[in-house]
Amino acid sequence: MSEAKGPKRLQPRMTRGGFRVQFVLWSLWTALQLVMVVGNLVVGTVWDLGDYLSLAALILGVAFLGFLLYVRHHDGHFWEEEEAKRADWDRRGRAL
Repeated sequence: MSEAKGPKRLQPRMTRGGFRVQFVLWSLWTALQLVMVVGNLVVGTVWDLGDYLSLAALILGVAFLGFLLYVRHHDGHFWEEEEAKRADWDRRGRAL
């Protein structure tokens, strides 16, 4: 049996590209919810269920962005190792 050396990844299937896509989508989602909540605060009307759902979605978006930054902090060195391996294979392929 081969044991993995070093620390394990938090999200084994998350690559740098996957992180970027999720980060962009969740950033847009959070920005949209922020605009909606600020718009409701500026208008100053009584909030209904949809307004509270927008606030909950904003909190969810901020929480998930925080989680993605946490994953990036802990998986960054794995992504760098993968890119170094890929660059080494490219360099060896060109040398042939």
